[in-house]
Amino acid sequence: MGSFAVVAVVQRETGGDASLDAFKGLARRRPTLAIAMTVFLLAQAGVPFTSGFIAKFGVIQAAVDENSYAIAIIAMVAAVVAAFLYLKIMVSMWLADPADESQGVPVPFGAGLAIAAAVAFTLIVGVFPGWLIEASNTVTDYAR
Repeated sequence: MGSFAVVAVVQRETGGDASLDAFKGLARRRPTLAIAMTVFLLAQAGVPFTSGFIAKFGVIQAAVDENSYAIAIIAMVAAVVAAFLYLKIMVSMWLADPADESQGVPVPFGAGLAIAAAVAFTLIVGVFPGWLIEASNTVTDYAR
């Protein structure tokens, strides 16, 4: 959700461009957005201390628990391929020169709030996953 909000802000700023070129030099133009997008991409890659790691670990652990080793291996290979693609975006944001040095339009309050909340949630769940896992297990037990 957070990465979609960052993409929407960048797309609004670039007049509708959401290609990789729109993210070139984002760290120089909008460092806060670049940090947020980096957190989201790291989470999607499944880096530890993010909610994405907890999710990927849970899926792979469930596959192994059910002796579905092929699914676990496919999930791990897919995670590596995806991490490479996310790294390409991060390199573009942090190391490439921006096409346009202008600061662009201000980030709408609602979008900024949503991005900040998503970053906080991503990191809090990554560091303290127990409460969410317990709540999920409770809901699952009631659903059965």
